[in-house]
Amino acid sequence: MMRRTGGPIIVVLVPGLVLGLVGCAGAEEQQDRAAYDAMLEVEKVPGVIVAPYEDHVQIDPSAPEDEIVATALGVREVLDGLGSDRPEELTLVAVYPGDAVVATEFTTPILDDPDRLERDVRIWASLLDEGFTEVRFNVFDETGDGVLNVHSGEPGEPGPSVSESFDAMVGALSASGADSASFEALQTEALVDDTLVTNRSGRPALPADWAEAIEAVTDLAYIRKAAAGFEPDATTLRLTGSSELTPEQSAEILAILGGAGVLQPSVTVTYSLGGDTPATALYGSVQ
Repeated sequence: MMRRTGGPIIVVLVPGLVLGLVGCAGAEEQQDRAAYDAMLEVEKVPGVIVAPYEDHVQIDPSAPEDEIVATALGVREVLDGLGSDRPEELTLVAVYPGDAVVATEFTTPILDDPDRLERDVRIWASLLDEGFTEVRFNVFDETGDGVLNVHSGEPGEPGPSVSESFDAMVGALSASGADSASFEALQTEALVDDTLVTNRSGRPALPADWAEAIEAVTDLAYIRKAAAGFEPDATTLRLTGSSELTPEQSAEILAILGGAGVLQPSVTVTYSLGGDTPATALYGSVQ
């Protein structure tokens, strides 16, 4: 209790409160000690390079798929032994030599089910095995909600196309053996050079005819960036260039998309110069 008087502040400590504070401090120290001991045990798991925290583990991205899965399961076993002190989420990061940014990551809160963990880690690891150097798989909950993202290619260097990137993700999901309904809530993404495609449609595959349409449009010299977003009831293609489009260029874009058969009432196509410049609707209306 604290009593404010006209003079100095008088602090009255209740004995029970003092004991409670000491007890809290002791419990926190025990939790910290348990986390530290777990971290040391996690670092002993084969395949773990370093574990700065018990729930944050760095592995070798070039390790074989089975080895990565075995490492994840070994870490899960250590964390499972913490009981009520177990962390809420496990994060695996993979860093390639010379990388300044960690762009290869797996996270999951699903630690009660080792079979589910094995399935999900294998999806991530199989894409690393296929040569994708930047793969993110963030599992959100038991319903299959999450984000699977692959980043393909560097500017000026050959790499998988948008369609090949989505095919690889769909292949990894199919190989996991799970029913397709398990991934209805999963968002799949592919970033290829300056083209980002995000699919939240409820089906992990790229919608029919869109792969060739996107690649044909982004091959146009006056298109710098593209972002395609697929929702259950709407599709948006946002194009960015360095100068205002001529009527002929606008017609060329729509001819490519129309020829591919992707222009539907639910589709919006916009063009802008990037930054805060307003977008112009080439098809549909600006959202």
